[in-house]
Amino acid sequence: PCFTVASWFDDPKGDSSIRSFVGRQHHGGAHSRGHQKLLIGPWPHGGSKGNIVGDLKYPGNASTTVETLMLRWFGHYLQGKDTGIIRDPAVRYYVTGATGEPAAPGNVWREAADFPPPATAESLYFQKDGTLASEPPAVEDGATAYTADPARPAKMPDLVARDMRQYESDPGVISFTSPALTEPTEWTGRIDVELFVTSTARDTDFIVKVCDVYPDGRSIALVNSIRRARYREGFEQQRFLQPEQVARIAFDLGWLSQVFNRHHRIRVTVASTGVPYYEPNPQTGDRITSKPPLRTQVAVNRILHNQRYASRVLVSRG
Repeated sequence: PCFTVASWFDDPKGDSSIRSFVGRQHHGGAHSRGHQKLLIGPWPHGGSKGNIVGDLKYPGNASTTVETLMLRWFGHYLQGKDTGIIRDPAVRYYVTGATGEPAAPGNVWREAADFPPPATAESLYFQKDGTLASEPPAVEDGATAYTADPARPAKMPDLVARDMRQYESDPGVISFTSPALTEPTEWTGRIDVELFVTSTARDTDFIVKVCDVYPDGRSIALVNSIRRARYREGFEQQRFLQPEQVARIAFDLGWLSQVFNRHHRIRVTVASTGVPYYEPNPQTGDRITSKPPLRTQVAVNRILHNQRYASRVLVSRG
């Protein structure tokens, strides 16, 4: 048995702990299956489990004394005491909401028998005008291009839980943003992205973030991940891009449980650099080593969003 403590803002996407719980709970041995506990809170990696992370200050109920839970867990399994821990729900997770907005929905704890909870799968499609929409694009030739220069990488203030407006202003970062929400919208589960791309380089990276955009303009990153194009079909093989040929690059961004408040917007950003958290890809297709590359290549990358190639994020609506 294992008591797993996970954090929504664990760098870079906080999903290894959740995957561990799912694997043990459903695919583990006889003494593992059905004997797991999972706690997920709005915290960074390690350290105390308080209510402040990055630019966000959640209500005081976000704080947890993990040591108390540990004592109950080990008291049961190591000392044979009836601490009641076995009768607790298998999963307890914090649903994050807007911070600094007293009436905002979310910012509550939920209990569940399993994770992720049942949800409705939906897609948000990238549109030619830089918006996100639930309907696939209707245009035949929609695409957004940006330049990726390893020698002039975009500067990222953090991976998650920070205002990304300065990062988003870099010409090497493109954004797709929903209209202002008329009702609160909950996402609980794993977030995936499916990109259809072209590049003038043999290899490049794709960094994708999902942000909660506040009415005052702050763009707070909630999940973040990266995929190197040469590994788009798995890490067991390298398949380089063919210049100007369309490639599908799909990967998961991580997990969240978030209620986007009314009047907020949802933003997805795409880039190919993000220092100091991601070392720039030289984009030459050369072998990657621990030494600085001898040469780099500037790439023009295009994200396609049209009838045939509809780039999107796939979300779990609560």
